[in-house]
Amino acid sequence: MDGLIREVAESRMHPIGTTAFLHHRFVEIHPFTDGNGRVARLLANLYMIAKDYPPVVIRTEDRGKYYKCLRSADAGDPVPFASFIAKSVDNSLTLYLSIFGGVDELVPLKELVRWVPYSQEYLSLLARRDSLDAVKIGGVWHSSRRVVERYLGT
Repeated sequence: MDGLIREVAESRMHPIGTTAFLHHRFVEIHPFTDGNGRVARLLANLYMIAKDYPPVVIRTEDRGKYYKCLRSADAGDPVPFASFIAKSVDNSLTLYLSIFGGVDELVPLKELVRWVPYSQEYLSLLARRDSLDAVKIGGVWHSSRRVVERYLGT
């Protein structure tokens, strides 16, 4: 554990990369008989908050992908897990920004089609392919007008 603490303190990686490393390495060390994953997620979030980032919210529907990405890290490829953490942070930021309302308010894709020349199905496809920043809430894709307008500008 001392080595992990030292590596995190001396890390030159982006905070999201360090968070992924901290989380994975803690689970790999497995210092407790139970609760290692919960403690790893707590430590990761405390680190993120200390670095002025929002906590990483791992949604229930992403649990399977979370474990798959952790297994990739176990096998020596940390990129999928770091990418998963980054996407989770992006989803967290999207949720937090939506609190401000206006063009940043999260609304179901079916409501966004009023402002864009695309169908709900097409926007959903873009969301599933990670081409459009969106988050699933209660099984329904949500995004904001600003995100869709930014996509239209590309």
